[in-house]
Amino acid sequence: MNRPGGKLQKSIEEALLLEERFGAACLHDPESVRLLRRLREEIRVTDAAMLQSGVASACAVCAASGGGSCCFREMGEDYGPMELFMNLLLGSKLPQKGDLPGSCHFVGKNGCKLEARQSFCLNYFCPDLKKSPGRETLLGIQRLIGEQLLIGWELECVLTRFIKGTVN
Repeated sequence: MNRPGGKLQKSIEEALLLEERFGAACLHDPESVRLLRRLREEIRVTDAAMLQSGVASACAVCAASGGGSCCFREMGEDYGPMELFMNLLLGSKLPQKGDLPGSCHFVGKNGCKLEARQSFCLNYFCPDLKKSPGRETLLGIQRLIGEQLLIGWELECVLTRFIKGTVN
């Protein structure tokens, strides 16, 4: 199986430590809870649009075949502790082993295992995908992605301030 590299392993360990130390408190912080709910809803709406358009299934099939250009191994290495902590708060599990050798640590046969994904993961549409659902559909999905990423960024800022305020 595909084990995470040193940088990713460290990020996973730090995210798990953040969850242990601050997870419960963050889930009781009104601002964090409000943004987690908004982000969860935006993810649901974006995922539904991707599913309805066929993008989600095309990406999952491509990733499982090992031929994809977007779910490459190094992509998983770019996830930092705070992004992974946010995913833990959203209910994602952080696998200790990847499913698909040579691919991103977080991609499985049914697609990404993370709830909150990075900008590249959401915004990259390979040439084949750009043709299939149509321009207007892709623009609509990209608008949803923009909203999702903005709320994710707001949540990351709030969590960072909350943790720093708790530690000081």
